[in-house]
Amino acid sequence: MKTVAILGASGGAGVTTVAAHLAAGLAGSRRDVLAFDANPDNLLRLHLGMAWNDPLGFGHALATGADWHEAAYRSAGGVDFVPFGDLASDAELARLGRYMETHPNWLRSELATLALPADTIVVYDCPRLPSPFSAQVLAMADLVLVVMEPDAVSYAVATRMVARANQAGLPPAQLLLNQFEPARALHRDITVLLRSAFGDRMSPVTIHRDAHVGEALACKQTVFEFAPPSQAAHEFAALSTWVLARLGREAGR
Repeated sequence: MKTVAILGASGGAGVTTVAAHLAAGLAGSRRDVLAFDANPDNLLRLHLGMAWNDPLGFGHALATGADWHEAAYRSAGGVDFVPFGDLASDAELARLGRYMETHPNWLRSELATLALPADTIVVYDCPRLPSPFSAQVLAMADLVLVVMEPDAVSYAVATRMVARANQAGLPPAQLLLNQFEPARALHRDITVLLRSAFGDRMSPVTIHRDAHVGEALACKQTVFEFAPPSQAAHEFAALSTWVLARLGREAGR
């Protein structure tokens, strides 16, 4: 089993969108994949067709004493996923966070109990750091993908995240540009700066801004279902191929 942790360099960078589409792209390539929402915002499910008012998820199950395994779903596009779930209050979320801090290997242990194929790729939608939920994922990550917009704030934060990953001994953080608009000079300039500074730490795939992504979400679908010929669908498919190659490269080291 391989683990891909997806984090954002800033709020609104598109982590959930990338996680949903990476999982869908891998599933479309006939790979065994599980999308796992470690973000209390509980939004990954909306890309995968889950009903808005369905509260179930692993966090909801832990908070209510239920079996979290019962909160696994399969999307119409064939993606197996585990939502975070809705919690009753901020106090309940705080209690769950403290539980994760005192049980740092909970996620690793629980996944080991699942009868997943050995080559399964688990894609995690992670909240921004610091977070006890992201810490659970980073402790076992094979690949850390930092999603960023081509702006100054994301550049500064991503630079710091890469440095901290190196210091903490985490897998090398890879940077993914999302919502790129080539007509904007700032986007072009930031991209040149990033590729000059980080070299092969940058994903060779860039995700351009595409209106089909938002329209697909409104229909609770990915662009693979909503608009297969779209630029976004082609780019997320390319991202899936690159992630597979990157995981193979890391495994060979």
